[in-house]
Amino acid sequence: MPTAHRPRPATARIEQAGPGYRPLTQVVLLALRPDGRVALVRRTRGPDQGRLALVGGRLGPAEWADEAACRGAYQILGIQVGVQDLELSGLLHYRSEDGAGRLCIVFATQRWSGQPRTTAALEYGEVVWVDPGGPPADCRPLTHAALNQYVGGTLYAAVAMPEARTPEDETAGHRQGPESELAAAAQDPDHSNTTTGAFRNTRGTQ
Repeated sequence: MPTAHRPRPATARIEQAGPGYRPLTQVVLLALRPDGRVALVRRTRGPDQGRLALVGGRLGPAEWADEAACRGAYQILGIQVGVQDLELSGLLHYRSEDGAGRLCIVFATQRWSGQPRTTAALEYGEVVWVDPGGPPADCRPLTHAALNQYVGGTLYAAVAMPEARTPEDETAGHRQGPESELAAAAQDPDHSNTTTGAFRNTRGTQ
């Protein structure tokens, strides 16, 4: 879905913390080649060492979501993406067994400048182009969920995951929230014809 880009201040105003829901929010980008394959990166350290991950990370406190997607693409893949070339692919709301909520905003693009390559060697060992409709088994659970959502054309998905192993998970250039052992996205027959909850999982399943 194309996104609207209105004039915005150079520096976003940080609003005062209120009583509302304030989950950790991630922003990721699906960089798609003409053949439909998407760029993933293989982690070289941490609890998910050797697994394929999405390109992106934590949304900064004074950062617009679309700008965070472009920043992640540059820091991790070394490519330049304009906010006008982004499309909103979906929103994942996922929750751990202890009730901690997380949000993941997913953008997609088919336009960029530069050659995608690993520019965060301490975090990622290689760029791997995968078929989003049949991702490898060694993808991180959140990666599977985001790709399943993209292929299904669902804008919103609610998924559950087992309790996180660590309080935080690092990503290149900025820190990323925990999604360790996020349940793979699966359709709930009670929500199969709606956008909300179309990939809702049974809590704790893999």
